[in-house]
Amino acid sequence: MVTGILAEVGKHVSGRWLTAVLLPGLLLVTVTAVGFHLGHEQALDVGRLTAWVDETLRSWRDRPADAVVRVGLALLAAGVLGTLARELGGAIERVWLRGGTSSGGGRRRRALRAADRDGVSVVEAYLPQRPTWMSDRVRLVEVRARAQYWFDAAMAWPRLWLLVGDEVRQPVVAARTVFAEAVTLAGWGCLYAVAGVLWWPALIAGACVFLVGWRRARVSLDELATLIEAVVDVHHRALAEALGVPLGPEGVTEAEGRRIDDVLRKGGR
Repeated sequence: MVTGILAEVGKHVSGRWLTAVLLPGLLLVTVTAVGFHLGHEQALDVGRLTAWVDETLRSWRDRPADAVVRVGLALLAAGVLGTLARELGGAIERVWLRGGTSSGGGRRRRALRAADRDGVSVVEAYLPQRPTWMSDRVRLVEVRARAQYWFDAAMAWPRLWLLVGDEVRQPVVAARTVFAEAVTLAGWGCLYAVAGVLWWPALIAGACVFLVGWRRARVSLDELATLIEAVVDVHHRALAEALGVPLGPEGVTEAEGRRIDDVLRKGGR
């Protein structure tokens, strides 16, 4: 009966919601239930876990109505946990991408050592200045665009997005989706850590899931920033033309870049 219920539910949910919300949520519900039953002292007692599962299945066979209610509650809890994981992921994203000034700490020292080792001159504006690596990676797109084209990339981006075709948009959207999934995975890691209050293996699992999410977020954000910068590089002439700023053969000069900036800001500062 339980299998039939799950199969019927599966017909009415989208594949993406099933894999991104329902299944991870059900897994966390299961881990929490196991943790509640085993606790910390008997966390790895397989025999006790097997006996509990056998007893639960026998109970459900004898009382199918109870099985339906419990499965329904588990599905509801899974959906709530999926929503909570997304919200936590959004909060984590804001932390990782937060602005503000910072000395850059170890990242700045490593950049200076690498430049000294390679004999490369240091551009102060390109050195770490934000609290996190991810926020600095986003800032670097704006700084590099400003240095090359003299206009504000953040202001220009919505206009560029309207100008480019789907073949340009798709890789950007795909990279953004991967980044969103990565921060949601970090949110799941936090929820597993909470389950670790009941069962210490869940705490270890939560730390691993969070680290995987963090790593994937760094890689996908780097790809996203590279793609955004590439769009600016390849399509800035189309933007200038659309804004009524003619460019010479040498490309965007300081005067033309400032004119583009002025149009973007509607004459404001």
